[in-house]
Amino acid sequence: MAGDFNFRDYTILIIDDNPNNLGVAVSALEGFGSTVLVSRNGESGLQRAAYAQPHIILLDVLMPDIDGFETCRRLKAHPKTEQIPVIFMTALTSHNDKVRGLAVGAVDYVTKPIHLDELLARVKVHLQLCTLNQTLQTQNNQLKSEIEQRITTEKVLTETIEQLQNAQRQLIESEKMAALGNLVAGVAHEISTPIGTSIMAASTLADETQTFLKAVEEGHIKRSVLSRYTHVAQSSSKLVLSNLHRAGDLVRSFKLVAVDQSHQEQREFNVKTYLQEVINSLRPQLKNAKHQLLLTGDDSLIITSYPGLLAQIVTNLVTNSLMHAYEPSELGLLQMDVQKKHQGIRLIYSDDGCGIPPEQQRKIFEPFYTTARHRGGTGLGLHIVYNLVTQSFSGKIEVDSQVGKGTTFLITLPQESLNVE
Repeated sequence: MAGDFNFRDYTILIIDDNPNNLGVAVSALEGFGSTVLVSRNGESGLQRAAYAQPHIILLDVLMPDIDGFETCRRLKAHPKTEQIPVIFMTALTSHNDKVRGLAVGAVDYVTKPIHLDELLARVKVHLQLCTLNQTLQTQNNQLKSEIEQRITTEKVLTETIEQLQNAQRQLIESEKMAALGNLVAGVAHEISTPIGTSIMAASTLADETQTFLKAVEEGHIKRSVLSRYTHVAQSSSKLVLSNLHRAGDLVRSFKLVAVDQSHQEQREFNVKTYLQEVINSLRPQLKNAKHQLLLTGDDSLIITSYPGLLAQIVTNLVTNSLMHAYEPSELGLLQMDVQKKHQGIRLIYSDDGCGIPPEQQRKIFEPFYTTARHRGGTGLGLHIVYNLVTQSFSGKIEVDSQVGKGTTFLITLPQESLNVE
């Protein structure tokens, strides 16, 4: 009849004005261990239900004052009792009465005279349903809480990631500006020699010109004086002109590369010619390290793209070699070759330095990974190269390195990211 169901865990309220009905129902339910509460009319039943919060209510329909239909309607209208299942106990068996009972919120009917097996079976079913609903509600509330917590956590994580990305972008921009600053320092140092030589030659020419003019004014012009002056004028002019050309070329290369890196505007340019300008701007750094950089490739390759981004790639590759590939006393050979490849560009850059151990090759493009932090390395140089190649140009970069033999970077920039002529 009741099976293995444990009625002891539940409180049941019976609202009925008939003592005989009450006695039968109470005896049966208490016999299985339930806590049974009793009310003799609708009003007291409403109060007891709100106070005791029973798990289920057995409700008679025909009662004085307010009948079972009105009592059920009020139970379902009250926030403290609206979720308590109500089973009608009534002798009314017409279809309309059943529909009316269900319409006001009842979950089931037990007809009088009451059969205990039927009563216990129906009570058991609805108590189980009530328990399941409560479990589902608890799980739903827990799930809702977990979802809200996850949403909050994800929001915090998103904000943190955005902050980290902003910080990384700022660091990368700082690294780019630092690389440009190194170019400025190198050019400033390199240009001082031809400018100083030009000033010295111009000063010598000025002194000789004063001496010559004084001789002219005094009328003491001799062939030897004229010959000396013309010799000094000629040699000084050549010296000034050659050194100013040298300085001008350096400034022009630096200006071209610096403007491209600063503004990143798209324009048409000859790739090899432009790379030569980039290399010229790097000459001071190469000269200080006593390395040689050879450029080979297609002289006629012209594209419409962003030369500043290409300059950043080359600058960072060269800087990476200078910092990592050689000991201070070593003389290195750096090589760069550029070719047209399937309507795109293939750029091969290599050095003959110390090479990269296999376990480090997987990490070299990661941000902030460096083996030269003690020498000022930030670990962003090759990360910038990787991002420029893969994101800005939608290309691919591969590294091949052997310890003691050197490192080669193979960069492929596809046609989709370039307008190749």
